[in-house]
Amino acid sequence: MQADFLREKFLEFFKSQKHKIVESDSLVPKDDLTVLFTPAGMNQFKKEFLGFDSGFKRAATSQRCLRTDDLDKVGKTSSHHTFFEMLGNFSFGDYFKDEAIVWAWEFLTKELKIKEDKLWVSVYKDDTEAYKIWKDKIGIPVKKIIKLGDKDNFWPAEAKTKGPNGPCGPCSEIFYDFGADVGCGEKICDPSCSCGRFVEIWNLVFTQFNRKEDGSLEPLPNKNIDTGMGLERLAAVMQGKQNNFETELFQPIVKEVCNAVPRSPNLKIVYAIADHIRAVVFSIYDGIMPSNEGRGYIVRKIIRKASLHLKSLGIKDHFFDRLVPIVAEIMRKPYPELINQREEIAQIVLAEEKNFIHGLGSSEELFKSKFTEFIDKPNAETVGNIAFLLHDTYGIPFELTCQWLEKHKVSFSKKAFEQAMEEQRARSKLGSAMKGDVFSVKELNLKVKETEFLGYKEFKCEAKILKIIKNNKLVEMASVGETVEIILDKTVFYPESGGQVGDTGKIIKGESIFRVENTDIHDKVHFHWGKVTVGTFKIADEVKVEIDFERRMSIAKNHTATHILQAALRKVLGTHVQQQGSLVAEDKFRFDFTHFKGLSKEEIARVEEVANSYISKSQAVNCKEMALKEAKKAGALAFFEEKYGENVRVVSIGDISRELCGGTHLDNISKIGLIKITSEGSVASGIRRIEGVTSGFAEQFIKDEEQRAIAESRKRDKIKELKEQEKKRNLEVNHSLKDAIPRLISKSIKINGVNVVSSLEIGLDMNALRLLADKVKVELKQGVIALGSQDNAQKKAYLVIAVTQDLLSKGLNAGALIRQVAPLIGGSGGGRPDFAQAGGSKPENLAQAFEELRKVINL
Repeated sequence: MQADFLREKFLEFFKSQKHKIVESDSLVPKDDLTVLFTPAGMNQFKKEFLGFDSGFKRAATSQRCLRTDDLDKVGKTSSHHTFFEMLGNFSFGDYFKDEAIVWAWEFLTKELKIKEDKLWVSVYKDDTEAYKIWKDKIGIPVKKIIKLGDKDNFWPAEAKTKGPNGPCGPCSEIFYDFGADVGCGEKICDPSCSCGRFVEIWNLVFTQFNRKEDGSLEPLPNKNIDTGMGLERLAAVMQGKQNNFETELFQPIVKEVCNAVPRSPNLKIVYAIADHIRAVVFSIYDGIMPSNEGRGYIVRKIIRKASLHLKSLGIKDHFFDRLVPIVAEIMRKPYPELINQREEIAQIVLAEEKNFIHGLGSSEELFKSKFTEFIDKPNAETVGNIAFLLHDTYGIPFELTCQWLEKHKVSFSKKAFEQAMEEQRARSKLGSAMKGDVFSVKELNLKVKETEFLGYKEFKCEAKILKIIKNNKLVEMASVGETVEIILDKTVFYPESGGQVGDTGKIIKGESIFRVENTDIHDKVHFHWGKVTVGTFKIADEVKVEIDFERRMSIAKNHTATHILQAALRKVLGTHVQQQGSLVAEDKFRFDFTHFKGLSKEEIARVEEVANSYISKSQAVNCKEMALKEAKKAGALAFFEEKYGENVRVVSIGDISRELCGGTHLDNISKIGLIKITSEGSVASGIRRIEGVTSGFAEQFIKDEEQRAIAESRKRDKIKELKEQEKKRNLEVNHSLKDAIPRLISKSIKINGVNVVSSLEIGLDMNALRLLADKVKVELKQGVIALGSQDNAQKKAYLVIAVTQDLLSKGLNAGALIRQVAPLIGGSGGGRPDFAQAGGSKPENLAQAFEELRKVINL
């Protein structure tokens, strides 16, 4: 049985048991800050586990998951993966242990026809209820029911003693026995042994307790079921394979790598590569781009790890990107959209891989810059820590760093490197493990129905206050000056979501006014955040609600403009363009999209031209509710970050655009008026960002640009004029300098056998004095030239002294001379033996300085 069949079989079985089949959530957990990636099937149902009524009590999924805490084990064992699919069935206060165990056994033994004697089970040591069900109802021999402790058979592991607080409970695992000829061979071998004979295929978690702050466990009023079965492990078992990598989920990738390797490869390395490409493909599919922080850093790290694996196999050029289409083909049935996105994903992987390979090629320069100082000043611990940073930040293998350090005789501490590595592993585990309490969802205690939203068609309505929240606590009333959140039974205020900012406006009760400064949403409940400016408001008040209409219309123009922009980008750049994020505000919009290089000025102009040509068509904007499958079939574009339900809102603009979108829009695109792109740049590898404005904001931007252009033109003209004036002045100065040379030489006097020229020159700056001194020195042949100039308005004095070469050997030094006389003009100076200069604040003392110079030369 292949994985596609098993996935479908599992979902069909639980559908027949009245479970709602829910699509896999994204790898990016929505509204869940406790985990970095989606690590299990239960994560998308946290609200339901806490009692939130989503309209169903039973659910089943095939959830794509990603875990990185065992990254170094991938490929080395038969069943460790970063990316995997978890089959799961869930009950939210409906059925419990009896049904969960019976259905699990029925699916494995009746539906999949696994022989009963190949299955063992484990139960929590104190869970007599589960033990009895397995023993008495299912009829499993006692020797095949293993009792395990808190670490193995309680969820979360060791929660009773270590936390976290919140829902928890015992679990029961089902194991497949590969037979006595596999593993350790001991007669007493059972699932508690890690020899490989037994593989866990299904974990049934019975969430029946709530762990309190003091560590005590109290029974939950509604007991839940949370099960998880790895599809990859199940496929291996059903295909008679002891290693998951031998199944059809991995083998096409494995074969592609093996065919490219010049020699017989290390299969463990090949398996790791096969795992990593799946993790990378689905991360990018879910909008996680390689970067230097958060989830993107993990994706970058996995790509680099795979590139190093390929390099160790003898593949030195980029290759990892070639595996993307293979993954898309393998996963075609559950994820048909991957086929259309494979080129885009491959391009992102290629760009990242090339950058890393280039970085490895330039590692020699990196080593020099980081380690050269330690050749003469040894510090083994610091070098070890730097080696870790090179490994962690640049992906440079420790072995490569060691070779360079040993070659250049730089001592290093391997212990420091390993300690830093261990700390990083701990951080990684923390990132993919739960933080804080198991669940933390404030709004579920509000006990209010979802807010009725009327804002697509109405801008005013009457409503009733249901709740008032101040400082995260429910209050009965809000008075003037208080900042609170108000929940209404209905509203026209659009909440901040999907990149669109929340509405602002007023809630009115008679003379009382509540100024709404932002609107947010949690679990379909709208929170109106703001301040009471007049009067008071209390629970159950009947109020009038109205948004800031002009602001809403500006936002609508910008939101509809992003749809037009995406259509224009796809036409100009290609259909690989897909939205990766956005901001829709009153005065501007921002649009992030997939593309692999910066846009040229010509491309930006063309995108703008196409977008505005669409606007000129005056197409109507139609919004329609339909089933998600129907919308995708119709070609509606979806945004990766959004989690869509079974029914979605499709915004269509004639034959120009069709997107899944819950935002507010215009009724006709002609009302946008004009789209103007204000900037374009990079956000991350393979992600570009365009910022723009519309309508009046666009017109004002163009006017401002024109004014800036005029001002810039005038500035250029002024600079040109000044340069011309400077050029003219320099010509005049040169002429005047040329005329001054004979005059200055004629003023030369002999002092102690040295020709000395000293003169106060009117209107010359320091540059002109230098130039004149050089010219006089050439004509004078032998002597000392001292020239000064003054700016009495600025109280500045300029002085230069030049000495001909023949006098240097006689002890005359321009630098020494100027240091002796510069204090007289209120300054200091210095320079070369043959030329020096000084500036000062006493221009009236230049004549005194010349006199002092003559005295010094006469000594």
